[in-house]
Amino acid sequence: MSVMGVWVVGIVPDNPIEEVRRRFPGAAGAHGTWPASSADMSQWCEPVAPAELLDAAAERPSRIDEIARFADAVDRVRNDGTDVDEFQDYLLHAVPQQESEGMFCAAVPRGDGAAALMWGLGRDTALRIPGCCGQFLFDAAQVRVALPAAEQALVLHPSRRAHVAARIRMWLDEMADDPNRDINELIDGPLRVLRHAARTGAGAVGLTLWY
Repeated sequence: MSVMGVWVVGIVPDNPIEEVRRRFPGAAGAHGTWPASSADMSQWCEPVAPAELLDAAAERPSRIDEIARFADAVDRVRNDGTDVDEFQDYLLHAVPQQESEGMFCAAVPRGDGAAALMWGLGRDTALRIPGCCGQFLFDAAQVRVALPAAEQALVLHPSRRAHVAARIRMWLDEMADDPNRDINELIDGPLRVLRHAARTGAGAVGLTLWY
């Protein structure tokens, strides 16, 4: 049976954010945060860094191997602890229920829209995006703090954008069943929501779900 990866980025009023943090303190505290120790961060970075050639005859891993290693690394650092499903379900009902300025949704058969975007941007840029691997939980004040870094990562000059889009397409060709995915929306949608949240004084959440 096929699975669907869904990445939702939506605005949320501060009151539901306060409530979800009260009801699910463990899940809320872990959601969108990187591993606590620098050692864990190094372990995440290492699998997605280009492999060093050990000798003149050694071959660089294939691109599909690099993509698969990156996907595994993303899965390892996402929040999957206690109460995560109920926590995410609560927030899913708090975001706007239709795509708009305040809600972005990427549903990718067998795929992971957030990981595809991160692969397209490259490791160093992905590490600068607020949150962790498409997951975050920001109240209104945190949105305002996070927005400049998100803009730095996602506002792309034309040549850079073409490069990122080509890498996203490569990811989707290898890891998903989605030949018609709107790659421009995958790049632009999350930032549009964060900007809308900042303008309107709302919080924002990023959720990664599998069905």
